Amino acid sequence: MGSLKNNNLASIAVTVCMLVSGNVSAAVISLVNGDFETGTLGGWTSVGSVFATPSTSVTTFDSTVWTIGAAGTTMAQLNSNGASISSIETALGLASGSLNALNTTGSLTNGAAIYQSFIGNSGDSVGMAWDYVARDYIPFNDPSFAIIINPDGSAVIDVLASIYGLGIAVGTSGHSGWQTFSDTLTQTGNYTIAFVTTNDRDTILDSALFLDNAAGTCNPTCPPPISSVPEPASLALLGIGLAGLGAARRRKQAS
Repeated sequence: MGSLKNNNLASIAVTVCMLVSGNVSAAVISLVNGDFETGTLGGWTSVGSVFATPSTSVTTFDSTVWTIGAAGTTMAQLNSNGASISSIETALGLASGSLNALNTTGSLTNGAAIYQSFIGNSGDSVGMAWDYVARDYIPFNDPSFAIIINPDGSAVIDVLASIYGLGIAVGTSGHSGWQTFSDTLTQTGNYTIAFVTTNDRDTILDSALFLDNAAGTCNPTCPPPISSVPEPASLALLGIGLAGLGAARRRKQAS
């Protein structure tokens, strides 16, 4: 009888462990309308010039033409106009100057943003495919950003690409090709994921940022995927809305 009881207890213990393990297993977050196949920005909130678009062309200042194709039929496009940097930071709950702190030089003037809230567990991952096109030229920088706002109010800002600064430096009239931003969550609770593209020191020749749930196409050429990218600068902002900026840290950008 004692042996049978012990076996039953062991069986229960194993079952409990399996249930607990199953409850904490990591998942890939599925964002609402993450592929934009509704043909709209449904599920997302936008600030500035943001819209859903099928394949489209971007012409730079020197008449270079990049044609960007969606993974399916539709993707999101952000052009860096329509909103001041301060209004973008306010919408996302970031301290004033948070974005410009990661701009290599100059001063950010205006831009556009798109964001969505979701519930995640520690160990889960979330991400989007993105493609950046610079309409401008050196010495203008026009960086684009990915932002994760954590349940505790802290934020991590990654520079995705710029003309000659942090992230993938594409150069004058350059193009990043489709890349992937991915983040592994470290807390459990309500998150916000956001993407921003900006102008540096002027309000013309907007940078363009494309988003989709998977890599699309490029024409006439799509730069090859970046297998090893210098770590983009990340800034942990502790206590969103406070005047001070938190400690800086780095996070690798997956591709």
